[in-house]
Amino acid sequence: MEVMIVSGVHLDHAWTSLGVRFGSALRAWSRDVLARVVQEANQRGAGMLLIAGDLFDRSYASRATVDYASQVLGGFSGDVVIVPGQSDWVDGMSLYKTHTWASNTSICSSSDFEPCTVATTVWVSAWTSPGGPAPRLPDASESRVLIRARATHGVLVVPDLVHDPREAGGCALLIDSVEPQRPAQRFELLGQPGSLVDVDVTDAASTDELDNTLDAVVASGDPLLLRLHGTLATGVLLPGFGVPERNFSSEVVLDLDSLDYAMPSVDPADHSARAEFLLAMSYANTPELQRHQTIALGLAALDASTQGA
Repeated sequence: MEVMIVSGVHLDHAWTSLGVRFGSALRAWSRDVLARVVQEANQRGAGMLLIAGDLFDRSYASRATVDYASQVLGGFSGDVVIVPGQSDWVDGMSLYKTHTWASNTSICSSSDFEPCTVATTVWVSAWTSPGGPAPRLPDASESRVLIRARATHGVLVVPDLVHDPREAGGCALLIDSVEPQRPAQRFELLGQPGSLVDVDVTDAASTDELDNTLDAVVASGDPLLLRLHGTLATGVLLPGFGVPERNFSSEVVLDLDSLDYAMPSVDPADHSARAEFLLAMSYANTPELQRHQTIALGLAALDASTQGA
């Protein structure tokens, strides 16, 4: 019997770091992709569908969403086994315990590895608390596949179907429960909205040059995560800070975690307003991003003052 395995559908997840539009698009996609999973499993004749963790986010999931998941999974022609993960861990008050699931669906509630009743060579372990320790691995003398959400060494890793674009993921696995030692088949479920674009800002010598570089990669419509890296020159102002007309649309999210900020050296003999300003900012006890933006705005003001603006 073939077993289809998916993980990380993340129904109703907040996606707070990606903004409103990006998060909304991913939440809509998570509902669509769950239906596609069932369709693919039926078309491939799989005997069991295994949801290996993080079907939903228990902090945000509504009962209507859980009803939707139950109805969709109930449309699978075989058995469905749900193994709760770190974001949908199971206890007496979880939606897995208080909700009525379809007759073909069972919930794994054991933190220890145990075999699935319909595929005894497939052993699963559920999260029963968000910070619980990893369970002890069973004896490896028998031929079996070990599956747990967000697994460690010795356990089959199943990447998240719905994922932050900065992380790898987006596939399902198909294994043979009769011959579990055979390599798993991997197939993509394409269509996740949004994209990730990396931009090195090191060569941008001015705010205008940075704007031109970013304008060339920002497209309207599809949500975009724009990840800036390299070293941002002193005086170059990032978009979205202080100048409303330079703000991106709501479809564009900036990721600045990989960005470094240049800090110029100041000649002690230089007592110009520019030098005094830079010296004062070098001692400012503020986050690097805030200090850089303050310097860029201050230098722009000084230049405008010098030019009589």
